[in-house]
Amino acid sequence: MRMKRDSAAAIVFVMVAGFLLAPCAGGQSSPTRMAECESADNSCAQSNAQYTFMWSFDGTTGTITTPANGTDSELTIQSMDQSKIVIHRVDRSGSTAGRSGTYTGSIQGSHIAGTISWTWPDHPNAPTSGIWSVMLQDQPATAQAPAAAAISQSSLPPRLLECEGNDPCNAAWIIDGSSGKATWFLQKPVRAELTIIRADPTDILIRRTDLADGNSAVYYGTLRGNTYSGAVVWSSPGHPGDTSGHWSASIPQTTCDANADLSSEDALQIGRNALMFNLRRAAFDCYLVAAKTGDATAQTAVGLIYYQGNNADVPQNYEQALFWLKKAASQDVYAANKTLADMYTLGQGTPRDLELSKFYAGKAAEQKRDKEREEDRQERAEARAEEHEERAADRRAQVLTGFVMAATFGAFLF
Repeated sequence: MRMKRDSAAAIVFVMVAGFLLAPCAGGQSSPTRMAECESADNSCAQSNAQYTFMWSFDGTTGTITTPANGTDSELTIQSMDQSKIVIHRVDRSGSTAGRSGTYTGSIQGSHIAGTISWTWPDHPNAPTSGIWSVMLQDQPATAQAPAAAAISQSSLPPRLLECEGNDPCNAAWIIDGSSGKATWFLQKPVRAELTIIRADPTDILIRRTDLADGNSAVYYGTLRGNTYSGAVVWSSPGHPGDTSGHWSASIPQTTCDANADLSSEDALQIGRNALMFNLRRAAFDCYLVAAKTGDATAQTAVGLIYYQGNNADVPQNYEQALFWLKKAASQDVYAANKTLADMYTLGQGTPRDLELSKFYAGKAAEQKRDKEREEDRQERAEARAEEHEERAADRRAQVLTGFVMAATFGAFLF
């Protein structure tokens, strides 16, 4: 979301989200009531609209009652941002059994109004659309952000790997009680502060404020299994609610068991996760697992880490660096050949050998020329035709991996 921290639109969204999901004393959900009017004509948009139905929500699910009797209808909030809400309804029994509907509405303070799309099998003459309007009936004290001390220190995991839309999961969220820090690993990293507005065992509401440009976001999500997912609204200064979308976050795996028979791909992915959270030793252990399977990328990473040394995490070891870089060089990895040329020139981990230095330097130069020609070819191909989104996502994932590893180890690996 790209929004001013104090924008009125954001406050409305937080208030409504807090209203629908507000907890009562003891940590249990307090049902939220909404008086609802719906019709196939325009009557619910009039000033004298009759709010006949009562919707009662407990978190993101709810039921419907009428003044006369109850109905077996289920309501589910499918998505919600600071200006829009989508609710799905299913009638389980009674005269409308089998009917379902999608309610899409705009949020304005304590009032929501919009359109309905109905589906009712075996009733071809039934209305398929209508309008609806609701008035929020309760005004909970928790509509505003709770005090930081009220948020459980253990209600959120300390680390979350976050994804937005169909993009790669490229954000590391580190949570500490009621606040946190986040980094999005792009070609130019984006760093932000996180404020935990609401954190329950099943749902969360988080505000993000970017440090560099004041852009911001509000994330609403529910917990299913080990993953939070929901709606996000981005804002920029002076333009609250620019766009909205979907997000998800899960607890990342950041350690590799050497006895777990991991594939090189899985080990590399876990290692990348560890790097995003600056867990360098854990990342190295994962790359070592992948290197032992014969993966050239992992062999290069392990060799360069040994070559550079990483403080106490991985001490400098030229002999081990030489061992792994030779394996990678045999698979035509540019960084491995270039580093081996330097090592044989300087006698690092091996006696000086200018002939071998010249050999590896020549291979590196040839690979660099091949890479540049391939990049030129790809650029020409992309100029002729738009890339499919799936290929674009693959490229973004490659950029993420390369950026994280290069930023951490100080070398371009690919």
